[in-house]
Amino acid sequence: MKSYMVTIALGDFTEEFMRLIPLQRAQVNILMQSSRLASYAVSADRQILWMTLNAETEQEVESLVTAMPLHKYMHIEEMRELMFHERAVPQQSLALPAFSLN
Repeated sequence: MKSYMVTIALGDFTEEFMRLIPLQRAQVNILMQSSRLASYAVSADRQILWMTLNAETEQEVESLVTAMPLHKYMHIEEMRELMFHERAVPQQSLALPAFSLN
């Protein structure tokens, strides 16, 4: 599976946009749990969204984006296939496993 960095311009924050945010967050969580979505970040001015998606093709990436609840407020500005994508491992993930007495 390939990784893609997607830059998305976000539309205006209307009332409908705001109502869809909980559904968007739920979809993001599902995609992250399935490892389809590796990272998701929004700029402080709320105009740009960056996502790193794992998919076989660019068309599959577009399908994942258009399946999101906020898709009508999202315009893909750029999509790039990545050579690699590394992430920092949270410190608690590096801790030793819990000790068992049995």
